Amino acid sequence: MVFKELEIQGFKSFPDKVKITFDEGVTGVVGPNGSGKSNLSDAVRWVLGETSARQLRAAGKMEDVIFGGTRRRGAMGFAQVRLTLDNSSHALDVEADEVTIGRRYYRSGESEYSINGQICRLKDVYELLLDTGIGRDGYSVIGQGRIAEIVAAKSSERREIFEEACGIAKYRYRKNEAERRLAAAAENLERLRDILGELEARVGPLEKESEKARKFLELSARRKTLEVTLWTDGVHRAKEAVRRQVRDYETAQADYERFDRQTKAAESEAEEIRMQAQQLTIAVERLNGDIRSITEQISGSESRIAVLENDIARNEESAADLRAEIAAGQQDSTEAAAALERHRAVAKSMELAGRKLAAELDALNDELVRLTRENDQSGARRDTLRGEVAALTARHTEAQVAQAAAEAAAETALSRLPALEEAAEVLAVQRDDAKQDLEDTVRYLTTLAENEQQLKNIRAGLELKLKSRRAALEEADRAEQQLNRELDAARQRLSVLRELEKNMEGYQNSVKTVMRAASARRLRGIIGPVSSILRVEPGREVAIETALGGALQNIVVENEAAAKAGIALLRSENAGRATFLPLDTVQPGVFRGKLSGSARLASSLVQADARYSDIVSNLLGRIIVVDDINEASRVARDNGFRSKVVTLDGQVVNAGGSFTGGSVQRSAGLFTRKQELEELRVKAAKLQKECLAAQEKTDQCKQQADALNAELTAASSEQITAANDRVRAEAERKRLEAAMEQAETALAARQKEIDTLNAQLADSREKAAQAEAQEAALAGEIEAKSGELNRIAEGDDAFLTRQRALAEQVSAKRLEQVSRQKDAELAQAQIEALEQRTRDAESRRTSLEESLAALAARSGACRAEIEAIRKARTDSRAEIGAKEAEIRKATEQRLSCQQAETEALARARTAADSREEMGREMARLAERKAAAESEYDATAAKLWDEYQLTVSQAEELCVEFDSLPALRAQVADLRNQIRALGNVNVSAIEEYQEVRERYDALSAQVADVEGSRNELTRMIASLSGQMKEIFTDSFRAINENFGRIFAELFGGGEASLVLEDESDVLSCGIGIQVAPPGKVIKNLEALSGGEQALVAISIYFAILAVNPAPFCILDEIEAALDDANVSRFAQYLRRVSDKTQFIVITHRRGTMEEADVLYGVTMQEQGVSKILTIHLNDMAKELKITEDQIRSGIHEAQA
Repeated sequence: MVFKELEIQGFKSFPDKVKITFDEGVTGVVGPNGSGKSNLSDAVRWVLGETSARQLRAAGKMEDVIFGGTRRRGAMGFAQVRLTLDNSSHALDVEADEVTIGRRYYRSGESEYSINGQICRLKDVYELLLDTGIGRDGYSVIGQGRIAEIVAAKSSERREIFEEACGIAKYRYRKNEAERRLAAAAENLERLRDILGELEARVGPLEKESEKARKFLELSARRKTLEVTLWTDGVHRAKEAVRRQVRDYETAQADYERFDRQTKAAESEAEEIRMQAQQLTIAVERLNGDIRSITEQISGSESRIAVLENDIARNEESAADLRAEIAAGQQDSTEAAAALERHRAVAKSMELAGRKLAAELDALNDELVRLTRENDQSGARRDTLRGEVAALTARHTEAQVAQAAAEAAAETALSRLPALEEAAEVLAVQRDDAKQDLEDTVRYLTTLAENEQQLKNIRAGLELKLKSRRAALEEADRAEQQLNRELDAARQRLSVLRELEKNMEGYQNSVKTVMRAASARRLRGIIGPVSSILRVEPGREVAIETALGGALQNIVVENEAAAKAGIALLRSENAGRATFLPLDTVQPGVFRGKLSGSARLASSLVQADARYSDIVSNLLGRIIVVDDINEASRVARDNGFRSKVVTLDGQVVNAGGSFTGGSVQRSAGLFTRKQELEELRVKAAKLQKECLAAQEKTDQCKQQADALNAELTAASSEQITAANDRVRAEAERKRLEAAMEQAETALAARQKEIDTLNAQLADSREKAAQAEAQEAALAGEIEAKSGELNRIAEGDDAFLTRQRALAEQVSAKRLEQVSRQKDAELAQAQIEALEQRTRDAESRRTSLEESLAALAARSGACRAEIEAIRKARTDSRAEIGAKEAEIRKATEQRLSCQQAETEALARARTAADSREEMGREMARLAERKAAAESEYDATAAKLWDEYQLTVSQAEELCVEFDSLPALRAQVADLRNQIRALGNVNVSAIEEYQEVRERYDALSAQVADVEGSRNELTRMIASLSGQMKEIFTDSFRAINENFGRIFAELFGGGEASLVLEDESDVLSCGIGIQVAPPGKVIKNLEALSGGEQALVAISIYFAILAVNPAPFCILDEIEAALDDANVSRFAQYLRRVSDKTQFIVITHRRGTMEEADVLYGVTMQEQGVSKILTIHLNDMAKELKITEDQIRSGIHEAQA
């Protein structure tokens, strides 16, 4: 068997799929530290089943064997290793020449093993490799740093390697399996004996019970035949009674339907008449409402007329104020016109005086020119000086004129400013007053609009409330009528049920006889029927009635004597049969089943006095009540069909497994009638209260509707008044807006005029100052020039004097002209102001006249509206009269309808009384029919409950009988015989047969287990003998080889292996004794690390010499050796490589030199291992060098 190939993918540092093939001999694996060499030996150990992550140099999790990724590569999701072995010699128990063992592990934790591609268990791999030396616990793979553990391990821990080497691991595994099976067999045997002892104690008593059960079955079969005959006869008699009752009931039903039709016809007629009366009532109410509305409108019109008349008075007051203001404005306009005429006359006179002054000034200028021309004959210098003096004089005169004009203009502007400013202040006050009035009016308008909207909302809300109250009134009236009808129906039904209860309808004749006798004090100790002592939970009536069946009419009595007295009474009066339940003899029922889901015992669904607890338990304590038929089937099956199960709607699963069901007549049940009576009492009381509450509600709704109607009328009147106020305020707002706009315009004009005068005043003052300065300068120049001229021409004094006089006259005239011009301008300005005042007064008068016309128009509209309202009021009174006449007519018609309704209701009551009488008769007949049907159903159910027979099936089993008393006596005798047997376990027959068969089977099984235990004991003893013999021989051979190999590797010395307890060869520890050349060693720890490694290598080679492994993987086991010992190790490795295939992971040169093939492991990419193959023989031939030279170069490169 040869290790042929190793395939790795995703394992540790080998992310890519790598296949490595191995040949026989020595294969070396070399590479630098950290390149991933040891990951190859870890891969082999892992694929062979290693489960400890620590043994694989992982961090503690098996997930760490999966390639974790690098900076350039992502992590792998799984790790996979396949190991292929040559099995041509079939050393492995597989029918194939090659065996491939595979293992795959996913990062999620899932793992799988395979052998030749077939998924298998780890146990399969372990068993396949037993005693081959290459298993998980074998010695074929020696990991890095693990060789010295052979020496360092405890003596007991060395046994595993030696047992594998001695070939007893397989026997040890088989022995352990046999011991485990032996322990299981012992435990099983003890259990079987316990069961067998229990069965032995049961076989004898069951045999006696089985005989007793057989006798019981024989008597029960005879009793069944007679009871079936008796009950079948009772069924036939009950069936005939049901037919009679059905015929009587159908006759009564026909009469009832006839009276019902008469009643409905009369009620329909009365209802139709009532609807007519109701329509008339509604019409009267509507007419009354119309009258109220018209009256409210008339009342509102009175207030409206008052408001309109008030508006007219206010309008007339405003018109008077406006007329007074117009008259004042007219007087002011007249005064302004007179002032204007006066100012125009003054302006005209000023214009004439100005023209005259201009003529005088022209004459003086002409005279001055003439004088100057006459004096032109003077010299040049004098002429020049004269010209300059004349020019300066002219300029001086102009300056004086300019100064005078500027001062006059300033005085004029200064005199006009106070009047203009006063007028502007008056206009500003008028504007502010108009603005304030406008703001007040706008606020008043806003308030009026809000009030009007609020009144509108209030009116809308009141209308909605009124509509709602009227709807509520109609609804309350309908509800009151409906409640009255329901109350009448409930009272009628209650009367019928009380009558039935009083007459004990639905009870058998025998029960009625007993109860009547008890009421007459002919019997004592009678308590009453079962139905009278029980109170049933609501909704459970049908279930309890079905559960009780005929027992519902059983009579509860104080004691046995009362029961016997009742039976004697029934016999003497020939009144039928009845069942009596004495309180002192009836025994409670015992329920031995189990309850689940919604299941409850019927006894827990009723309430009764504590003294009746035994009767309740006897009748209902063994009956189960559930929600539906499916639940009933499940509960019955859980209890082995030993108990009766009833659903809430009356379906039954009988004891024994039969089913009874169908429709149920609720009206026929006594509990149902009792419950209905109680419900009707509560309902009638509740309806009475509801009727009173509905009547109060109707009255309340009517009062609320009337109050809302009055509020609506008041709100409508207030809304009309608010609308009129808003219209008046809107007109006042428009008037104030126009007045304010007019005041703003006038104020702006006055302000503009004031600004212009202020500008003129400033300009005139500036011009006056400039003229004054110019006049002073010119006067100086004239003085200088005149002095020089005087010196030149002292003889021209007369000329100069004349010239000066003329110049002064011209200046005076010009000043006078300027003054007159300013007076004319002032007069013209006053004329313009008066004209503007006249125009303003005219505009104001026009506005006031428009306001006066608007007030007159509003007053006319108010008078027209008053006239229209008065006319409408007259028409409304006439309409009220017409509607009152309609009301009287409708009232008379309603009284007629009420009379007709009373007559129809009387007919309906007569027919209803007849119908109710017939209804009571029908109820009595229905109760009798129900009682007969109940008796029929009870007897038929008894047949089914006891024997699971239908009536037709029971008829087939009936036998002939002479008389009913004799038949009953036979049945009673059989019951006494059965009762004498006591408690009978019918299932004892089958149980005895089953226990007997099981007892015999277990006895045989015990014998088989004892035989298996003895066989296992013998097999364990045989395996132990074989293991001891094989281990002794193999250990002796290993010990001999160990001494020889030790001496060879150490170059002398002695060594041996010692069993610590030779009497216990299979479990004792194994010691090592060595003595290297020239040393005495008492403790192995005294050896150096290299010596310990060499001792371990010697033991390893000794084991291989005795039991060679097919291949060995040695991971740097010679790392601690020196070069000489490495050479001896490598040479010995070469010598034994013909028997074992060696794969050596090494850094040592001596080991490399002995390898046939070298695999180089590199890590060119960080974290990723690669494989490089070197065949030394082929390379040596190709390079024409020796293999030693190649190995030397590899060693140097590795170093």
